[in-house]
Amino acid sequence: MAELRIILLVIHIVAVGLWIGQEGVTFALGRLIQGAAGKPQELTLMSAQLAAASFMGGMAGPIVLLTGLGLIWVDGYGLLGIGGRFTPTWLMLKQIVYIILLVIVFGLITPRAKQYQQAAAAAGASGGTVTPEVRALWTQARTIGLIHSALVLLNVILAVWKPV
Repeated sequence: MAELRIILLVIHIVAVGLWIGQEGVTFALGRLIQGAAGKPQELTLMSAQLAAASFMGGMAGPIVLLTGLGLIWVDGYGLLGIGGRFTPTWLMLKQIVYIILLVIVFGLITPRAKQYQQAAAAAGASGGTVTPEVRALWTQARTIGLIHSALVLLNVILAVWKPV
């Protein structure tokens, strides 16, 4: 079981690194987007930024979930204190934050991404310049993405610190 725990923990940490790495990628592309403001490549860069973040989050999120559940099982903890198994406070907080992250992804990020893709496709077909609708949807997606990343960082802090 000790070997399985190490394997799950390493995969979990790598996936979390990929998840946090989204912000590095979006920051770098964000700088390029600022430099391309009003130019035809701005729309392409915005779409690339959201596609990269979606890809990285889409890979990392499920891996974090599955390895996290595996670690809970290996360590003998409970899920949200359900079923009579002990769940430390720090772990329960992490689990609650993960549920909030799932709500954000499926309730806010995914619908906005679909709206953005439709608006960006329409803007691309009509000259390729960023429309106010595209800019508003992209800004919303980035704001929600920052909140998402802050919650991921909170979970990392809880995992390392393990208060109470």
